[in-house]
Amino acid sequence: MSGEATKTYSEFGTSLQRAAGGARLPLSGSFELTFRCNLRCIHCYIPDYSGAGEMTTAEVKRILSEAADEGCLWMLLTGGEVLSRGDFAEIYLHARRLGMLLTVFTNGILLDERILDLFTEYPPFGLEITLYGMSDATYLTTTGFPGRFGRVRGAVERIVERGLRLTLKAVAMEALRSEIPAMQSWAESLGVPFRFDSIIHGRLDGSLQPTGARAVPRDVVAWDRTDPKRRADWMTFYRKFVKPVRPSELLVSCGAGLQSFHVDPKGTLLSCEALPLDGYDLRRGSFREGWYGIVGDVRRRRASAANVCASCALRPMCDRCPASATLETGDPDGWIPYYCEITHRRAAMFESEMGDPVTAARYLAHAEKVASGWTPPGVTLPRASAIAARPSAGSCATGGGCASGGCSSGSRTSRETTSVAPLQIALPKPAPSSDEAAAPMEARA
Repeated sequence: MSGEATKTYSEFGTSLQRAAGGARLPLSGSFELTFRCNLRCIHCYIPDYSGAGEMTTAEVKRILSEAADEGCLWMLLTGGEVLSRGDFAEIYLHARRLGMLLTVFTNGILLDERILDLFTEYPPFGLEITLYGMSDATYLTTTGFPGRFGRVRGAVERIVERGLRLTLKAVAMEALRSEIPAMQSWAESLGVPFRFDSIIHGRLDGSLQPTGARAVPRDVVAWDRTDPKRRADWMTFYRKFVKPVRPSELLVSCGAGLQSFHVDPKGTLLSCEALPLDGYDLRRGSFREGWYGIVGDVRRRRASAANVCASCALRPMCDRCPASATLETGDPDGWIPYYCEITHRRAAMFESEMGDPVTAARYLAHAEKVASGWTPPGVTLPRASAIAARPSAGSCATGGGCASGGCSSGSRTSRETTSVAPLQIALPKPAPSSDEAAAPMEARA
């Protein structure tokens, strides 16, 4: 054995990412195996649960193999409800044999003994169950179905009995405001981690209906304040990634399309689950062609002049990103007041704890200003209605929020879109053919 000290998993992951440097290497992926689901959650971003047009088992396995060949190590299997696919076990075992470290997201309701036996014999790297309440009554409110919590509770208890690595989590929505603490207490009694976040974005078809389930920003930050571990984790992140931040001219500042990717149920390779830009149809070509081709283009996109978030010092901790902005405003450069308010309230809390009352007051004042209805000049605001069928001749795909600022930037102080075009993914051509050209496909149609 060498004299090198054994690394923790976290240290191993960090060293691997550092070794990759700025190189585009698909280390981490998420694979949305299906849009089908046995729940109808009020905050869900999926518009169609039919499963129409989803990939076959063979197609999924081929893509997993090709991703592994390009260096993918971490893979998230998710949905919809991932266990609603009858071939889940076959897909899961195939990915395991490829050497991938697998995480599975599920609502837990379909976790039967067969799946539990599979996970016991071939444990996932992580298993995460989202809670939508602490009673059957709450589940009826949040998911549309009665009697579900009892089944989830039974599944969680069986997972714990088998010693599988489990994480419980929740979406911090208004309907769960009084139940987040109870979820946390239950998780602690089981000896498993618990986390929550406030990210609820628009639906993939452009509807903003899910955003109506959001908790108010003050409550979200209050939950941070009353949870010592969560507050400490946020503070660590704030000191490490927010304080030294510098303004960026680029649209994307996270790892999307750099060391991570997403595949949707119809075989579209994207840089991010929620960002329908620069996609590639894996049914027409290989993972390698898509990853090293059009999918990387999003990394070169520059933020528009209307993107006030690109120069914000709090950008690294804000849940507003090009993906959420696209789904909510129709424009990847758009501005979302909800996330802006939460972010500045959090920052005010951290600055106060760090002994800088002046900066804390400035951030809090900004949050209050946003809460009162103020908007930065020239930004694209969340749309007032769902995405329209198709733009008329001469209109752009962002409904007035185009990156050049040329469509309507001079007509209004803020560009609120009331009807915008469907999100588009430009797909490259398949193998050269004399009589066929690739046609554009609507994102997640």
